[in-house]
Amino acid sequence: MNIRKWLYVGGLLAGAVIWGLWFYWYSNLNELLASWKTGLTMLFGSFVAGSTPLGGGAVAFPVFTKVLDVTAQDARAFSLFIQSVGMSFAVLYFVSRRIFIDWNVIVKGLVFAVLGQICASFFPLSDGLFLKYLFTCFLLFVAILLLQERVKQMYMPEQFRLNSSFMLTTFIGGLISGYLGAGADTLLFFFYIVLLGSCAKPIIPTTVTFMALNAIVGSGIFFLQGHQPSEFVANSWFFAAPIVAIGAPLGGSIMTKLKPALIVGFVVLIILMEAASSLVLLPLNLLEKAVVTILISCLVVAILLKNKQLMGMYWQQKINFRRQ
Repeated sequence: MNIRKWLYVGGLLAGAVIWGLWFYWYSNLNELLASWKTGLTMLFGSFVAGSTPLGGGAVAFPVFTKVLDVTAQDARAFSLFIQSVGMSFAVLYFVSRRIFIDWNVIVKGLVFAVLGQICASFFPLSDGLFLKYLFTCFLLFVAILLLQERVKQMYMPEQFRLNSSFMLTTFIGGLISGYLGAGADTLLFFFYIVLLGSCAKPIIPTTVTFMALNAIVGSGIFFLQGHQPSEFVANSWFFAAPIVAIGAPLGGSIMTKLKPALIVGFVVLIILMEAASSLVLLPLNLLEKAVVTILISCLVVAILLKNKQLMGMYWQQKINFRRQ
């Protein structure tokens, strides 16, 4: 019997039993219905977590802070807690389906990411509005870089070398995760795509696994500091956990069937929506609005240039085909 094949199913069944018993003993239907907004958010967020390098926190943090009026600190804690569940189940799915995960990169990168999270815990940012603004700028910057033309090649694990750019990238990823509850996977994706010129699709399972472990570490640091989650965070996490345990692996399954260009396009679309919501919903000052607007404009220009380039390649191929 191949135990590995049943890892995800076994984990899901065990989680369902534990969740059901806890609900029966300590919760009720009214509390479940009261958390419908959180569940709906993570229905989409978990799909993003499993299929893209953004993580569920890229959906949870902006929706919670801008739409549901949750504090940035609670949104950050929830993002870490929920990704510890959803993205971990996505990892179980990848392992059970023998989908490639570069554990060498994860182990080495986790050392620097943990250092980044520890630094964030010692030098906390308490300004919630600034954190929301920082999150938007960070995502826009990554999206612009992703659209820059690079030589897309399959990533070869044996070619990986520990260098200063990798150490700095994973450290900053951990630092951003410590402040925002997401970002370590996005920065690792940035390292692969922009710095190494790799194709997007094969490395997403590695970035998902990286964020799952970062979320677990971040959750541990949260409790080691003596913090306790608010009632909202605890209830929201409990009732969203079954959704992400299914949604993230589902996103991972669909991701394996998509073209790399479509994955990058989906990532950029989500980032554009997040940035637009910042301009509409956040009380940013004139300078902050100007910075976000400039970054959005740069991203739109990058999209137009990319599409023009793709159309040129399409017509060139058509002309060559006719000549033949």
